[in-house]
Amino acid sequence: MLGNAQPRHLPDNRLGEGARLARDHGARHDTRMPEVSRQTVRDNAVAASRKQFLMVDQTVYLVAIAIAGLAACGNPGGTTAANKPDKVQIAAEGPFTGAQASIGAGALQAIKLALDDFNKKGGIHGTRVELVIWDDAHNAETAKRLQAGALSDPKILGIVGPMNSGVVEASEPGLESANPPLPFVTESASATRVTDAGFSVAHRVNARDDVQAAVGGKFMIDQGAKRVEILDSATDYSRPLADAVVSYLKSNAPSIVIDRNSARNGQKDFGTLVTRIKSFNADWVFFADEGTETAPLVQQMAHANLKIGQNIQFLGTDGENDPSIITTSQGAYLGAYASNITPDPQSLPSAARFVAAFEAEYGSDAISKAGPFYGSAYAATEVLLQAISSAAVNNRKISRADVINHLGSDTFTTILGPIKFDRKGDVPNATVGIFQAKGTQMVAVKQPTG
Repeated sequence: MLGNAQPRHLPDNRLGEGARLARDHGARHDTRMPEVSRQTVRDNAVAASRKQFLMVDQTVYLVAIAIAGLAACGNPGGTTAANKPDKVQIAAEGPFTGAQASIGAGALQAIKLALDDFNKKGGIHGTRVELVIWDDAHNAETAKRLQAGALSDPKILGIVGPMNSGVVEASEPGLESANPPLPFVTESASATRVTDAGFSVAHRVNARDDVQAAVGGKFMIDQGAKRVEILDSATDYSRPLADAVVSYLKSNAPSIVIDRNSARNGQKDFGTLVTRIKSFNADWVFFADEGTETAPLVQQMAHANLKIGQNIQFLGTDGENDPSIITTSQGAYLGAYASNITPDPQSLPSAARFVAAFEAEYGSDAISKAGPFYGSAYAATEVLLQAISSAAVNNRKISRADVINHLGSDTFTTILGPIKFDRKGDVPNATVGIFQAKGTQMVAVKQPTG
């Protein structure tokens, strides 16, 4: 948000010129009059002089107001050299290439689009915001190396991302210890520890694991689940989420029988695990995963006659809300469900213009390739840019400390609706949706739930 326009005072030389013009204008009038007494002439002259003085004074006053008004109209937000920052940068961080590019590439496209939209409206008091891209490839050490140079660079005012919970947790201490701290707004990191750790830099627009676990657990209960195989992929993201689902089911549906197991990150051969699922006689599989292991798992389930939507049901998490899994699994994923920690932009009237702009910029099939976080990435960028725009400019610089203050106090307008963070950096009542693999798409089947 831009500051209020400040009226500029009319310079003395402008006032003098106005008085002179008014004087000269009066002097050009015909001053001849009929014969009257000298006293009457003097009285009339005094009255005329007073009237002329009042008219000139009023004219100058109105000119001053008019100029101030023109200054306000022609200078929205009161932008002057004094409050126009020299340079403003934000970083986009995530797995933009590599095994998880399917979730990162679409998010990066959305960040670029959000920044372009913002700069077209004038940027930060007339300064265009520049984007620095950090491809961390879902690697914590890579992330810390990329962030290191920015910790002491005051031009970089915030990060959209990181996207993976493990990367975020490894990054938080360094971002917090920077002087001033370097804030981030993640579009997808859901581990409860991300915000429970108490770092002032931490903010996320997506739902937490405990909310996602409750929505997923309730969905399986409502669908009549009786025997649930609960799996993770042995990552910092997947283990706590799977454990949270176990806790929810035990608390809310103790009659459901649970078998708990793990896959390996990067695993390709699921023969032993599929045999266990079959011998357990599971009617549901819950798999907390970031998407890379799901296609070979469901393919091998189908080869063992465990066919999703027929004799077994499957519920994945946000990384599995990805239509590319349908193709990669040669259709074995059809009928599977996946929860997502952000709503579907295509189902939100507030995001209609964004969806149209995304397709116009990246192609009519861009949404199907964008992954689960393109909407939340755009919203996270909106939040960060609005916080920066609201921060004060001193000596043509913006302080990251002031950006953090605005992130903690302001309400932000986004394509996902209004966003206001609680004291931890979470969005209360953040939404989780349930989607199903149908045809070539992941289709929303349950409205987002807080």
